[in-house]
Amino acid sequence: MRSRYGVTEGAFVTRTAWAEDLIALKSSGEAEIVPPMPPMAPDDDSGWQVLSALRRNAYSAFPRRCLDEPIVKLQVLGRHLVLASSPEAIRHVLMTHAEHYARLPFGRRVLRPIAGQGILVSEGEAWRRQRRVMAPAFTPRSIALMAPNMVRCTERACDRWRQSCGTEKDMLRELQDLSLEIAATTMFSMEASTFASGMRTMMSEYVETMGRLFPVDALLPDGIPTLLRVRRILFRRRWTKLVHAIVDERRATGHTGVARDLFGLLSAVYGPGDEHLLVDEVSTLLVAGHETTALTLFWICALLAKAPQWQAALAAEASGLDLSPEQAATNLPKLVLARAVVHEALRLRPPAFMTGRLARQTHEICGSRIATGAIILIPLWLLHRNVRWWTEPMVFNPGRFLGVAEPERFTYLPFGAGPHVCIGAQLALSVATLVTARLVQKFSIAIRGDRAVLPVGTLSTRPDHAPTFVLRPREEGSRQ
Repeated sequence: MRSRYGVTEGAFVTRTAWAEDLIALKSSGEAEIVPPMPPMAPDDDSGWQVLSALRRNAYSAFPRRCLDEPIVKLQVLGRHLVLASSPEAIRHVLMTHAEHYARLPFGRRVLRPIAGQGILVSEGEAWRRQRRVMAPAFTPRSIALMAPNMVRCTERACDRWRQSCGTEKDMLRELQDLSLEIAATTMFSMEASTFASGMRTMMSEYVETMGRLFPVDALLPDGIPTLLRVRRILFRRRWTKLVHAIVDERRATGHTGVARDLFGLLSAVYGPGDEHLLVDEVSTLLVAGHETTALTLFWICALLAKAPQWQAALAAEASGLDLSPEQAATNLPKLVLARAVVHEALRLRPPAFMTGRLARQTHEICGSRIATGAIILIPLWLLHRNVRWWTEPMVFNPGRFLGVAEPERFTYLPFGAGPHVCIGAQLALSVATLVTARLVQKFSIAIRGDRAVLPVGTLSTRPDHAPTFVLRPREEGSRQ
């Protein structure tokens, strides 16, 4: 027997050696890791306090009662602020009545300096067109064709790390570089070495300053000038210049043809008059494609560093598999535990930690009247940590995704839901699974220092500081 989404002996379908070991560890409690979290907001916080806290860290912005109440209604300067954190409320807003809600205008304000008019912020017919253009690049067959390049990029990174084994590494930066290289290679048939440093620097600058959600974003209409908006406009000009240079570099390679890569697909659809859209899509895919993957891989490393038993199990699973570029796609479905680790990291530290909508008309959610113009915030990370839907939700336990039915719809949403669900979800899962398996197959992972690494939710879920890691060859690590 098993508890809902919890791991028990019956959760393992195949009784491999590593499965037996983890069953024993789970029974003894030795494998229980509880990743630290910032404190939640008090239940009496006002709507203004919630919005203000979002600028600092969304993981500390929501009142604790969001775990018990399907929706929490607040007021901000005469406007309704609705916090929807139950599966029923989220299903209503994102799926069953999606036509009654629009993307939040202030979400576009935060994302537009980087995404422009790309698929990340577009709506209506423009969004449908963009979705149709990109869909062929994210089919299972296309992902299988990308797998060899994913592994080649990972192998090059592992070769670099092997040369400096035993020394401290900034794995956040290392994984950002690796993820950007994978995104550039698989989707645009180019190397990221010429622009990786500039893109990473500008992204960090934006996330740490203008990329945060300020109360004025939510409360002031478009057209009212503020210093923040001026700064974003100036950043947008610098950012667009960088992406134009990337597009020019890609064109200079001479690679053409619709079937070659995603850039070919986009170029075939967007003509000379749509150059701005092409640039925006390249920007969106490079940023979204590497930022979320890099952060997922970082959190996997941070979690596994505290869980050597899970590392050993991952290494045991990968040890009998050929994960070379030629065989990676074939053996990807066999990485059951590696994928479970990825899913668990996405549950505890989802890069897309929150979404939101604007009510187009008066409506009811879970029996409560929601007025036209209401701001609706959906903290996806809270959904993943509710004891109503998950057994021991604060515990890092990849076993909950092993050999059990998938979580019920709308209790696990690391890639969103509804019409705007992330188009690259399967690609992101494949990259994270392959890189995780290859990394742990080759190295043991340790983290330096006792300072807790806390999640900070602004534009994405980043760490509050970049700790240093130490990688050791797996053979050496297995003897420790």
